[in-house]
Amino acid sequence: MKNRPHFRPNPYYEDLERMEEAVMSILHNLEMENTEIHENNHKLKKEITFSRNLLSQLLMENTCRKKLLPLKQESKEGHLDCALNQKYLVDFNKKDKDQQRPDPASSGLRKCKRAGIGHTPVRELPEE
Repeated sequence: MKNRPHFRPNPYYEDLERMEEAVMSILHNLEMENTEIHENNHKLKKEITFSRNLLSQLLMENTCRKKLLPLKQESKEGHLDCALNQKYLVDFNKKDKDQQRPDPASSGLRKCKRAGIGHTPVRELPEE
C-alpha cells in the first residue's frame, strides 16, 4: 500500500467542478424564473383580453343607452298621451251617460199587451 503512488487531484479540475455546479444552479434558477415569467405573461394576456372585452361591452352599452334614451322619451310621451286619452274617454262616457239617461215616461217603448212578448216602439226620438 505504501508503494502505491499518491494520486493528487488536479486543482483546475476541482475549480471546474465548482464552476459547473454554480452554472447549473444559475441555469436552474433562470429556468424557474422563465417558467414564472411565462405564467405571468399568460395571466397578463388573459387580463388584457378581459379588459378589451370589458371595454367593448362598455362602449356597446353606452351606445345602446344613447339609442335607448330617445325611445324612452317617446315611450313616456306615448304613455302620457294614452293616459290623457283614457281620461278623455272616461269623461266623455260620463257625459254621454248623463245625457242619455232614459226618462221612464218617454222611453218610446211599451209592452205589447196583446202578444205578451217583446216591445213595440211608440215613437221615434228626435235626433239632436
